[in-house]
Amino acid sequence: MNCFLFSGLSDTEVSQILAKLNPPQTAQKGDELYRTGLIGIIMLGSAKVCRMGDTGNVVTVRSITVGEVFGVASVFGEWKKGKSSVIAKTDCKVLYASENELKSIFEQFPAVAVNYISFLSDRIRFLNRRIDAFSAGSAVQKLYEYLVSQAVDGVLTLDFGLAELARRLKMGRSSLYRSLDVLQESGLVTRNKNTYIVK
Repeated sequence: MNCFLFSGLSDTEVSQILAKLNPPQTAQKGDELYRTGLIGIIMLGSAKVCRMGDTGNVVTVRSITVGEVFGVASVFGEWKKGKSSVIAKTDCKVLYASENELKSIFEQFPAVAVNYISFLSDRIRFLNRRIDAFSAGSAVQKLYEYLVSQAVDGVLTLDFGLAELARRLKMGRSSLYRSLDVLQESGLVTRNKNTYIVK
């Protein structure tokens, strides 16, 4: 199975790890998959990670599929209740692991612990870049919020150019270009002509 936790491990080692865990749980389309204090690995199907906005609206943050993991930040430490919701987009099978199960796996397979730490380190770097982008000024925030609000599953294709985008956002073109550069350098936005991939 292609999952970051098992990167660098042999098939035999992955089988030994899976044998330590309970069998995958089945879920139907529309079911909530998130479990406080557990990480979940999608074994079959796909899901969407959602967050509740300040105004009560639910925003889809990203889609996840086979081999992807959710709930990583809710396992270790004192604060375990996350703000995300994970909803099955299709019928799913999810493998769950608790803190104690992960500790046991880390002790027997240190490479899994390194993979876990590497993943969290990448998330910290991503969040630092996001903070840098938002501290750059209101024009950056305005552009980013527009792209997020218009994107579907993180992808937005505009049928107009940057001059029209600047007009719609009521900002100068030079300000728009600078803001777009900041977002691209931060890794929050990738642009290919009129298509934007938004994280």
